[in-house]
Amino acid sequence: MQIAKYQYAFTLIELLLVMVIIGILAVSAFSFIGAGVSIYSQGIERQEAVAQARFVITRISKELRHATPNSLRLSCDNNTRGACSAQQCLEFTPFLSATHYTNYLPTEAPFNISAVDFELNNLTQPQAGSWATIYPLNSGDIYDESNNKRLQVSAFNSSATSAIDVWQFNKAFAQESPSKRLYLLSSAVSFCIEGQYLYRYSDYGFSATQLNAVGLQVSSGVKRDLLGIYIANNLASELFFTLDSISLQRNSVLKINAQMQFNETEVMNFNHEVHIPNVP
Repeated sequence: MQIAKYQYAFTLIELLLVMVIIGILAVSAFSFIGAGVSIYSQGIERQEAVAQARFVITRISKELRHATPNSLRLSCDNNTRGACSAQQCLEFTPFLSATHYTNYLPTEAPFNISAVDFELNNLTQPQAGSWATIYPLNSGDIYDESNNKRLQVSAFNSSATSAIDVWQFNKAFAQESPSKRLYLLSSAVSFCIEGQYLYRYSDYGFSATQLNAVGLQVSSGVKRDLLGIYIANNLASELFFTLDSISLQRNSVLKINAQMQFNETEVMNFNHEVHIPNVP
């Protein structure tokens, strides 16, 4: 007697069901993994944006500690200095060192000024051609040479036996400083917002009229450094830099409003105030 042998196998319907189930599981797994990767990627971008904002704010704050009093100015402020569109520049002039002069300023030649020796404080000494300023009351006194508040050093004599140095100029300063302060200047520096980027410009000359980013880029010998990205400020309504009105009775205050966008939709706001002594 023969026993019938049956071969067991998947039917077409069973095979299709298995394929559908495997497909659903695969899609779910990939969706789960994709969500995890997306969350991780956004976290990395968020951390990078925070790090960028921290670096930018810290860098600007540290540099402004050495800003010459009343040297800060903005290329635009949506008010008195004109409307901002895609660019906004903050300009200031750092001082290399400062000292006190000992006598009244000369009003006729020779225009020699006696001042406390820089070497006593291990500070940078001037050279012929260096710029110095006395009693600048506004940014125009720093950048407009015709105001006679910023003059070029024609010669400098440092005595090996005395604590007094002699500064020589080709003309007289416009006004005495009540505190007899004398500043040795570096070249001007600008921080410029250009779209989503922040650039630092240096090694360019003084200009009575402030240069915007386009003018700075074509300046002779200018150095341009990228400091930050991810900036999302709409400068027409949300300025990156705001400078409070200057007063001799209080510090000048620069307000930084950094809006950092780390993807197409999310924006983080960072607000910081920098207080700059402005008594010259």
